Amino acid sequence: MVKKEQIIKMTWDEYFVIELNILGDKVEKYLNENNVKVDVVVPLLRGGNIPGTYLAYRLNILKIVPVQYKYFFENGLAELRQMQKVNEDLFEKDAKMTFLLVEGNHCFGISASYAAKGLKKQFPDCEIIYAASNMDYHYQDVVKDAKASFYGRLQNSCEECSEEECKKLGFDYKKYEIFPWENIEEELTTMKMDQFQFSDMKESKNKSEFCESFDLSDIYS
Repeated sequence: MVKKEQIIKMTWDEYFVIELNILGDKVEKYLNENNVKVDVVVPLLRGGNIPGTYLAYRLNILKIVPVQYKYFFENGLAELRQMQKVNEDLFEKDAKMTFLLVEGNHCFGISASYAAKGLKKQFPDCEIIYAASNMDYHYQDVVKDAKASFYGRLQNSCEECSEEECKKLGFDYKKYEIFPWENIEEELTTMKMDQFQFSDMKESKNKSEFCESFDLSDIYS
């Protein structure tokens, strides 16, 4: 079980150097080498907000249209729900657009996979470039609807790498780094797969759409 003293909050300078700038370099190189023009940046809220905005500024992209997915923990289940999707009035359904879908912390990649599927469902002819600030080593290729995927830094947040593997790969085995803007108490609660009490949780959940649920006993086993 994760302990509070194991959670390290990155400084803004650390975050820029070890994740954000590296991610920007990779995405920009791919777009230039493949002559790809991004039409819309789609941050996956809440974690993708900061890196998404950074990439929009760096790539000179005006349109930022977020989506939001969230896990809710109750009665031994982790329930993923869609809280916000792209307003279809903003674009033509058959438009051949390229979306840059941006996540913050990519663990199992399930939220990002649903976000990409959601974009494809709304806009079947779109192409998706996926960029995550950091990404779990074992779950790098799970966003199947993305034409290309990039990360700023690999990590072991799903704890599936052994201590020996972590040493070889350059990961910290039992160190959990969170973003400069994140709340340690919220992140610790989520890592324990307990429900953090947001001030607007009930209303937000009631207005969201069910995606999938997972039995926590299967995850813990």
